[in-house]
Amino acid sequence: MSNFGYFVSNLGNRGMGRALRHRDFRLYALAGWVSNIGLWVQRTALFWLTWELTGSYSILGGIAFAEAIMTIIIMPYAGTLTDRFNRLRMAMITQLSLLLIGVVIATLSALDLITINILFGLVMINGVAEGFWTPLRMTMQPSLVPKKDLPAALGFSATMFNLAQFIGPALGGIIVASLGVTFAFAFNAASFLGYLFVLSIIKIHYEQITPHETTGFIHEFKEGLRYIAETSGLKQFLFLALGVSLFMRAYRELFAGISDGIFGMGVEGLAILSSAAGLGAMITAIYIGSFGRISGLIKIIMVVLFVAMITQIILASTNLFWIAVFCAAILSGTSTYAGIGGQLIVQNTIHGSVRGRVMSIWGIILRGGPASGAWMVGLVASHSNLQFAFISATTLFLFIWLWTITKTTAMAKNLERSAEQRNLDLN
Repeated sequence: MSNFGYFVSNLGNRGMGRALRHRDFRLYALAGWVSNIGLWVQRTALFWLTWELTGSYSILGGIAFAEAIMTIIIMPYAGTLTDRFNRLRMAMITQLSLLLIGVVIATLSALDLITINILFGLVMINGVAEGFWTPLRMTMQPSLVPKKDLPAALGFSATMFNLAQFIGPALGGIIVASLGVTFAFAFNAASFLGYLFVLSIIKIHYEQITPHETTGFIHEFKEGLRYIAETSGLKQFLFLALGVSLFMRAYRELFAGISDGIFGMGVEGLAILSSAAGLGAMITAIYIGSFGRISGLIKIIMVVLFVAMITQIILASTNLFWIAVFCAAILSGTSTYAGIGGQLIVQNTIHGSVRGRVMSIWGIILRGGPASGAWMVGLVASHSNLQFAFISATTLFLFIWLWTITKTTAMAKNLERSAEQRNLDLN
């Protein structure tokens, strides 16, 4: 059998295809893919509109931070509710809210009423809804597939997300350039309809809410934090993930400024950079979903992050657009490997009874970190230049990487096993 034939066979029988054997997961993943295309179409329009209105790196980063800070504030509470109540019902309410927000944004844009201040307000409201959706989204895959198929489900979901990231910005660039940002916002609003329908017909199969006495949000959230603190190696791994999010993923939110401010490529350059990032992430997601395993994953992540640091320095230094495009693909691929691999480790190692609360912390890191990093990098770039800002961010992450690498063996020993395996060892 040829290498390609082996890949296809492995994909269907032992790779991501395992997750597609489950009907409700298939529907959920397809609806999510359509919605994510809408998300990237809107992000392309949103960042381009921000750049057109202000021409400022700091405001470009600030618009991302404004949405993220609301998500960060809401997410711990949302994660606690996710562990208490019917996740499908909560998901439907959240998706309906996101649809309505999308309709408002599109309407105001059509009436030419959007200013930068109004845009800040709209993305903050959207951030609240995203704060509820993120822990729900992260707990859905373990609820729709058995644990043995979770790596395949995470890999497939990430592949579809990044396929959307490849298609969405290109489609967004075409829509913005030919029809305007209003149509891009309307496209995103319409993309939520499929999600609403699918959520109304699927069922939770493999992980139910654990019955427990309600003790209050603060107490229950503290239980999640205590679980993280008491699980050996988990807090160190989450600190590494925070460093990646803050210092190695800010480039995505700044693509509009990189495209137009550095290379003079306009919205077309924004679409090319974003799609290249999506392509790199998609290839990585296919690989880790098909061939990835938990054993040895932490050490591989450390190697991948070293490659990311070198690539970010090259991105900061080049004056050639197509080298920047190549760097965007590599950076996105490395951050995707760290993100999917990290989520797989965390999902595998935590107990289902605290999944919503722990994954809300993970969601804060993945959602809030890049936006906060983009804001900081944008502020530094506004007072010096983008090259200095990116190199400074890379240097700060290097110290985190060096600190973490001394703890890699101990983290791998504890985190590359499931909660059930650790309990058996203790007994």
